[in-house]
Amino acid sequence: MSKLKISFIVVISLFTIYTIYSFVNSLEEPKHIHSRDDAPRGSANQTSRTAGDIKELETQLQNNPGDYVLIMKLGHAYLENQQFAKAVEIFRKAVQLKPQEAEPQVDLGIALRQNRQIDEALAALNRATKSFPEYGEAWLQLGVLNRFNLKNNQKALQYFQKFLSLEPRGETAPQIKEEIERIKMDMKKQDGVIK
Repeated sequence: MSKLKISFIVVISLFTIYTIYSFVNSLEEPKHIHSRDDAPRGSANQTSRTAGDIKELETQLQNNPGDYVLIMKLGHAYLENQQFAKAVEIFRKAVQLKPQEAEPQVDLGIALRQNRQIDEALAALNRATKSFPEYGEAWLQLGVLNRFNLKNNQKALQYFQKFLSLEPRGETAPQIKEEIERIKMDMKKQDGVIK
């Protein structure tokens, strides 16, 4: 066999191995509950918890009303199943239990936004970014709120850039970078500067 054929076979083999490796790694569990839905261009998320799972969590919570971990699980289940009013209620409890934690405050903001309580969501996310300025998820969700609910591209751009400064290699970083480019294009269109 010629060196050219051997080189070609090696290159094809390496490419195949890389492709399989990339595919397998893409199947990993999300790093946090929102990693699949916090990208600005949301995808069709499939509900991962059934009504029976939620009932079970609710029953467990009745028996352990102060269990923070259980409260958070139930809140995430409500979000996943689009029971946003219930998610708001349960995340309010989580914030009361652990006001020093960033996640329940951001989750409350997400639930409020999803429940169309936009002013309250804005206030909750602003509190979260003020209290936890190094928590990237808070900046990301504030960017999403400004981009898609408040239609404030300037602020959305600012918040997405802040998120990227905190999590430049985060799971959603590529989508955020794409969204930043879309924002810049939208802003150019609004200014009438399309080239």
